[in-house]
Amino acid sequence: MNNQKNRLCIGRNRLKKALNPARLALLVVLFGGVITPSYATINCAGFLPSSYFERIKNNLPFMGKLVEQANGRQQLTDVNGNVVIDNLHNAYILVDKYVLAQKSGKYGVVNAAGKIIVPFKYDDIQTEPDIYTSFIVSVKSSEGNTKQGIINRHGEWIYPLADVRIQHAHYDADYDQDYFLVTKNLATHNKSLTGLLDDRGYWAVMPQYDGITPLNSCTGQPLYLQVGLQNMTALIDQSSNIIIPFLDKQHIESFNNNVSPLLFLRSSLVDVPNTADMATAMSEDIQEYIVNAEMIDANGKSILSSEAPIRKLLYHQFYTFKQAGKFGLINDKGKVILKPEFDSYRDDADKVWLEKNGKMIGLNTLIKLD
Repeated sequence: MNNQKNRLCIGRNRLKKALNPARLALLVVLFGGVITPSYATINCAGFLPSSYFERIKNNLPFMGKLVEQANGRQQLTDVNGNVVIDNLHNAYILVDKYVLAQKSGKYGVVNAAGKIIVPFKYDDIQTEPDIYTSFIVSVKSSEGNTKQGIINRHGEWIYPLADVRIQHAHYDADYDQDYFLVTKNLATHNKSLTGLLDDRGYWAVMPQYDGITPLNSCTGQPLYLQVGLQNMTALIDQSSNIIIPFLDKQHIESFNNNVSPLLFLRSSLVDVPNTADMATAMSEDIQEYIVNAEMIDANGKSILSSEAPIRKLLYHQFYTFKQAGKFGLINDKGKVILKPEFDSYRDDADKVWLEKNGKMIGLNTLIKLD
């Protein structure tokens, strides 16, 4: 099961490793004297297709140079050494296209010719590693409140500054398009509601939910989202079509982002004080709350049900399920590998044992293991 909690990401390797779509991303944090741009929450770097990274590799070289000065500031010069813009600090070149930097204590973005894409007037700018198609800008008031907005790569407003919280939600590599979660600030609105906004400024999902959790960001497939409303959850697609209806004490997550067909895992919960708190959790982490589970396809059709949590084996790409009091195994496509005819199982990492008629049988004697 794909760990959607790992959404805080960065990471870049401009060489061959940068072209590996399976690489993981880490969080770059603003700290001390060495400051790099902050990043919103998304995990595209682990899923973007190789064709996207080929486009990045084929970008024209950055037609300028960042020159360190004795006072710790930086200058951006053109190829002839002429100063394009100076008095920069913590400057950072983004995919041979832009420079994100601070000037007089404020963040902004310029291109190699010194054209200002995002004015140097913001307290923070969030963008995404290897993508950089848009910039989430933030301004703090003297009272400590923060306004956020979105500016695209052309310097145009996607969403003007407002009392909202904005996060990247999804990047569609086929259409080179960004999506954002926009949540009204509860401090200045009667109710905090979240919607999904595209980079043209249109609502893909109107702000009508208490919470939205993207389940398969950047995978090259239509985006699916777990949405919450009054302690109930549902699965919808990016066109707001409901795939799994709203239910109380229900948890939904993507099951197999890296294979086709895409499947989802719906778990029924007990003894959960607030289902909304479980939205970003993975079923592996909330086993004690799960009473049964069901595998569902992208059309809402039930593929397989289980009387217990559907759990992945530690060292093998198989999952346990339970029917009529017996355990069986499925693969990541939901295909039954071993019928449910075992009384129990024991997962010792590299070795798995299944009990039948009082006898423990090694998994390697039942199926061929890679």
